[in-house]
Amino acid sequence: MNTIVRTEQSGVVSQEQAALDACGQKGTSACVSSSMGGQAVDGPALLDQQSVEMLREPHKVTTTVLTRETDFDAIAEEWDELVSASCQHGVFFLRWHWNRVWWRMYAPPQSELFLIVCRDQSGQLVGLAPLYWHGRSVHGLFKVQQICFIGTGTKLKLSEHLDIIARSKYQYLVGQGVAAFIQQQTGWQRLWLWGIHANSPVLPHFMKGFGKAARALSCDQLPYIATRADWATVKLGLGSNIRTNIDRYIRRIQKDYKCQFNRIRTPEELEEFMGAFVQLHQERWQSKGEPGSFTLPNRKAFMEETVREAFRCDRARLWTLFLDGQCVAVLQAFVDRGVAHYFQGGFKSGYDKHHLGSVTIALAIQDCVQADGIGEFDFMGGGGAYKDHWTKTSYEAIEFELLRTGFHTKLFEAIRYAVGIYKRTLPEHIRKKIRKALGPLAPSSLR
Repeated sequence: MNTIVRTEQSGVVSQEQAALDACGQKGTSACVSSSMGGQAVDGPALLDQQSVEMLREPHKVTTTVLTRETDFDAIAEEWDELVSASCQHGVFFLRWHWNRVWWRMYAPPQSELFLIVCRDQSGQLVGLAPLYWHGRSVHGLFKVQQICFIGTGTKLKLSEHLDIIARSKYQYLVGQGVAAFIQQQTGWQRLWLWGIHANSPVLPHFMKGFGKAARALSCDQLPYIATRADWATVKLGLGSNIRTNIDRYIRRIQKDYKCQFNRIRTPEELEEFMGAFVQLHQERWQSKGEPGSFTLPNRKAFMEETVREAFRCDRARLWTLFLDGQCVAVLQAFVDRGVAHYFQGGFKSGYDKHHLGSVTIALAIQDCVQADGIGEFDFMGGGGAYKDHWTKTSYEAIEFELLRTGFHTKLFEAIRYAVGIYKRTLPEHIRKKIRKALGPLAPSSLR
């Protein structure tokens, strides 16, 4: 059953809105402090009343929710047009196809779509919150009804640079309208939005819609290299070791081998790339004693489908490195609105002294430097010590969490607090013995 609930958010561009819109370009920490009257940014918080500031002026935005997959499919074209017209950063992971494929392959059991769409008086799509609703199991004891972004809420981390999408000049109405709409819904206990870019133009307004209950935390760092200058200038921003040695690494490998570094340009080359991509990625990790990501359920199918579609839309940048006629390295990035998101790579083992991974990344960055319209090479989040060798420049990712008052949420908080103490105070070797003693009964949070 498709439930459509409507609310109307009205407003004009007031001084407060203009200040918040400008603040949205400076980073969340500063914005939240300004828009929340200096309120600390730490969480989670408890929501025990449904209140939101509503302006009553001529301009209106109507907010509805879509819960059927047929509706998901029906707004594909509008969705992507909205993303292209939005003022978000790093928008590839906000696009329709990525979210649709993720939903088809990774939606948790018994989850339900919760796509909040905002339209202006002419019916134009001006905002969209790509959310879903599911019951999160807490150690098998009980479930917390949770609202979160599509692309999150599972153990497999694929999506980053997430946000509530808003057309330029509508970020205030969309942020407040989505917040008001969520508060009107019954049954949810936890609102958890992970991975919002710190420069989100919508987050300050969304948080303001929840009043004093709003809290946010830094959850990840997103390292990047600016690529709008020439290579010599770009190198000045690299880590000292890479900056000093990378050209020497490239010269050495070019001296010892016949090198051919290619960017994939044709469908025929794409099919060859996909085979090498999976093989070399697996070889890289299995040489380290790790299984490799393509052993995970649906991972190969997911990557093949998303990469092929991105390539068709000119949103994929794929590179191969051949040494003496053999493909020894591949790199795959998604490209959108001037940002190349380095997503995965694969490198053949046995080339340690030639620093194969560093050489391939450097050549890919050089290709982005030479390209028109690519201003950033994004290393993505999730840690990775090698990223620190490349750059110290990063964006912050934000985690927004809000709990409604109630027995389940209090119990959820108590268990999470206890698990935190357990992990901070007990050494790993003791925790390992506990996990071994519990065997399959050990909760995943203790592993």
